[in-house]
Amino acid sequence: MGVLPYPLLADFHPKGVVARAYDLWNEERGYSRRAVVIVDRDGIIRFKRVWTQGIPDAAEILREVEKLG
Repeated sequence: MGVLPYPLLADFHPKGVVARAYDLWNEERGYSRRAVVIVDRDGIIRFKRVWTQGIPDAAEILREVEKLG
């Protein structure tokens, strides 16, 4: 992904802790739902979307990040 001007989080260890905090953990399957959550500097969720099929649209996500300016 190259150098990003914002922090990026992946939820690997301990497994599922962050996903549970954002209500994205699928307990039955033992993994998180495919989702993007954008949190501003004050800790407020500004964007949250869960995908049940397909992949996230990078352009849509970038537009949401740019809104935070």
